[in-house]
Amino acid sequence: MGTRIAGVLRRSLRWRGRRAAGFLGLLAVSAGLLTWGRVVTGYNQELLLNIGASIVIVAFSYAIVDPLFEEVRRSRVEEHPSFDDAEFSAHVAAAGSTVSIMDIGSHLLEGAGRDRFLRALRTALGNGVLVRVLLLDPDSAAASQRAEEIRPVNVREVIADNLRRLNEFAESLDAEARARLQVRIYDASPTVHMFQWDDKALISFFPVGVRASAAPHLEVFMASPLGEFVESRFDELWRHPSTRRLDEYVCLPVSLRHDGVVLRSCAVHFVAVADGWCIDGSPMVDQLTDHGAGALEVEVARALAMDGWTGTRFRLARVDGDAQRARVFALFDAKYGPRRMPGPGRARLALQLIPRLEMVAGDGVAGVGPDVSVA
Repeated sequence: MGTRIAGVLRRSLRWRGRRAAGFLGLLAVSAGLLTWGRVVTGYNQELLLNIGASIVIVAFSYAIVDPLFEEVRRSRVEEHPSFDDAEFSAHVAAAGSTVSIMDIGSHLLEGAGRDRFLRALRTALGNGVLVRVLLLDPDSAAASQRAEEIRPVNVREVIADNLRRLNEFAESLDAEARARLQVRIYDASPTVHMFQWDDKALISFFPVGVRASAAPHLEVFMASPLGEFVESRFDELWRHPSTRRLDEYVCLPVSLRHDGVVLRSCAVHFVAVADGWCIDGSPMVDQLTDHGAGALEVEVARALAMDGWTGTRFRLARVDGDAQRARVFALFDAKYGPRRMPGPGRARLALQLIPRLEMVAGDGVAGVGPDVSVA
């Protein structure tokens, strides 16, 4: 809400500033002509005085009429038969203050147009533009529902690839530009598709059977009722407690314990599997070698949900079976990209997170439940 109000206020101040500058400029011209008319005589004096007086009338007419034209301009809606990738990338590169994108998985980060769009983003960030990207959680129920609507598109893979590309792009930026690129992942039913640059945006809804990029789009001013409605939806999702930052999607901070002693704290890659979660245990391979997975306990920085249970304390177990390991590694590849190692190097080590279920009775812990496999 605060961001939306700030955006509306910023646009209002910009329009008022432009109007005030035009009004004062006309008055200044008028005053100059009238002053000049006082120091000349004859026909020139009459001409300058008449023109100066006419400009005064024009100035006050402008102050009265311009707001009316501005209101008409803001309410104008232009329809486009489909999304023009090249045109939007050009708008992004020329943006002066804000670029905001709200989508499920963006086609702008796919195919031949991806490099053009990322170049436009780099230009905008270099010009001090704040870029906010809001994409759907690829592991959410809403992503599965959308996949059913636009088969055979694999929505989960599209979003995961988008997020991986954005993360790689962010890592290529300097610190200042990286701070202006903000990417978040929401978990809610998608309602609208928005691509904003400064005070205008392309807006569409999600048709059944085709991707939103192929559907007609409305080009609107953000100060219009439709623009304000979509902006409020963006801000609502952006600030929702379930919405995560990109870095929270990419890495999971963990502490590895043995007999209550922290052996290692690090961030690991992780993926959602059918009934739970798996992590890449390669950053903790020394501890696993020394103690074995069964003797170690993992505490994660953010609570993870698993089959109706939510918690932060887990045991570790290997992923058994070639078929199961292949499925898990495919999920890692989809999220982080395949490992390309021409020679010896760190390989992925897929481990299941097994929740430690604690039964609470009264004010104390009554006991520890059995380990639950999530393979």
